[in-house]
Amino acid sequence: MRLSLLDPIVLPKGGSSGDALRTAIGMARAAERLGFTRYWIVEHHDVAFEANPAPEVFAAALAGATSRIRIGVGGVLLNHYSPYKVAEAMRTLNALFPGRIDVGIGRATAGPVADRALQRLRDATLPDDHAAQVEELIGWLGNDLPATSPFHGIRIMPDEPAGPLPWVLAVSEESAERAARLGLGLACSAFHKPEQAPHAAAAYARNFAPSRHAAGIAAPQAFIAVRVIVGETQEEAERLAMPVRAVFKLRRSPERIMVRHLPELGEAIAVMGGMVPAETADWPAYVVGTPERVKATLSRMADRTGIEEFMIQDFLDDPRLRLRNYELLARAFELGA
Repeated sequence: MRLSLLDPIVLPKGGSSGDALRTAIGMARAAERLGFTRYWIVEHHDVAFEANPAPEVFAAALAGATSRIRIGVGGVLLNHYSPYKVAEAMRTLNALFPGRIDVGIGRATAGPVADRALQRLRDATLPDDHAAQVEELIGWLGNDLPATSPFHGIRIMPDEPAGPLPWVLAVSEESAERAARLGLGLACSAFHKPEQAPHAAAAYARNFAPSRHAAGIAAPQAFIAVRVIVGETQEEAERLAMPVRAVFKLRRSPERIMVRHLPELGEAIAVMGGMVPAETADWPAYVVGTPERVKATLSRMADRTGIEEFMIQDFLDDPRLRLRNYELLARAFELGA
């Protein structure tokens, strides 16, 4: 089984955004040393808790600080951008770090006001044309736009023959089927509705066709992104998970409360109404426990879906804890073997 990491670049208590970015560089180096497959960074806007709204920029720093691990912009919120401009940025990264760049393609709202701030035309209502945007982006990434495209013949630079590897971010069967039909990698999220992940994985496997695009793939590739909190004991893991649970409960409340830092344990317990034990569901929203318990849970998910790679997100803000936990996972899964 392969493990990868998804870093939201959380602000440390008492630290700055710059501190968080510099910590991420160290974590990427550690992930490479420990045998993780990929190190992806997210794109979020208007979130005081996270320090990386421009992953297409920061990915260059991560790739430059490492030598083997794949670096992913995971993902590009394509609803805010021109596919042409996104492709230029991603092809530039791939020209600098050939064969090491992943592009996660997604869409999301940053909130009504932030969405307008991201748009060039502030008073325009943008169409829901995500499927067409994805197809156009894939054409630009592989430099093989169809002759029917109004942009056919426009030069894409850098013009190296090979581009970065695109992945579709999916939370539903519909988006998984889109990835399959286009012959693209599937990055299946089990964060918000984890029970849908096995259905999305099955839809991808059932509908996959080799890509007709140069940027696509000939055989299915997929991973599942899961939120994992690991500890040396079950009790420690459950304590570490509480502030993370509280952050997301506050975010999803009617007031959409955005904290700047992880709450202390006592505050988190108050938000959650008491300690929350690790879920025992087949597809938990949080995989919490010792390395052995985490391995057993992920192995069960792999057996059900046939997917052998998991992308781990922890949302912890203490670099020492994060490094220790990555070491625990690497040892349990024998990543360096």
